[in-house]
Amino acid sequence: MKTISVSVDDETHRLARIRAAETGTTVSAMMRNMLTSLLQSLLDDVQFETEHQRRVRMLDEVMSRFEREGVGLKASERLSREEMYNTRAPR
Repeated sequence: MKTISVSVDDETHRLARIRAAETGTTVSAMMRNMLTSLLQSLLDDVQFETEHQRRVRMLDEVMSRFEREGVGLKASERLSREEMYNTRAPR
């Protein structure tokens, strides 16, 4: 377990000690619970994605943009097999 040091003014420290005593805990345990709760709620709000998921999402975004903007080839514009492999220079 790691230790985090936090500086607070005297009044905040006094109130934290009172609250901890009222709830039967320590200031350290109270702060640990508060920090854990805060971070968990932040994690719940953010959807983390794996590297693979990020790449799939980015590819989907690019392909959607291409489709919206009409970028790419239509099937009717594709070269035939003969045209694709024709090695003779055009005259």
